[in-house]
Amino acid sequence: MRVIEGEMEVKKRSELVSEMTVDRIQFKPEWVHQKGWKVVPVETGMSFSEEDIKNIVTGLRRFGFSECFAIATEVLDPLPICYALEITEEDFREFNRNCGLFWFFITDEQRSWAISCNNNYNLFAGKPELLESMLGKPIEEARAEYLSFATALAKEPDEPLLQVAKHYAAL
Repeated sequence: MRVIEGEMEVKKRSELVSEMTVDRIQFKPEWVHQKGWKVVPVETGMSFSEEDIKNIVTGLRRFGFSECFAIATEVLDPLPICYALEITEEDFREFNRNCGLFWFFITDEQRSWAISCNNNYNLFAGKPELLESMLGKPIEEARAEYLSFATALAKEPDEPLLQVAKHYAAL
């Protein structure tokens, strides 16, 4: 994992993410539809679990990906906000150690897939076969797990975690 420092390089990656998202966190429905993607929210503890890392790396490498970038979706001044990652367990573990407590968006330069990370959940996105490979399970199973998690925490039927589950299941 290395820091990307050049202002133009960081701006370019920021613009790539902005085109795909609302508020640099939620995916634009039109982007998802246009790309033929699915989006699955996943419970998070402010970082990737060891199982998540293994599934992400194995899934992405299976489809030929070898590098990506991560850019902060919150202000981190004076900390770096953009990183280049090799798609290896070591780089994802280092990313966890250095950035796991912050909100980040991870994707490749071609935006073939993406993960939006925040403190409540991660959003895994991509074409169905790739997405299932990254999740290590079928999309419907992963969605059911998240819905169970969100339902257990909900005190009201319109809780934000439940809204996220319903929103992405409907896309």
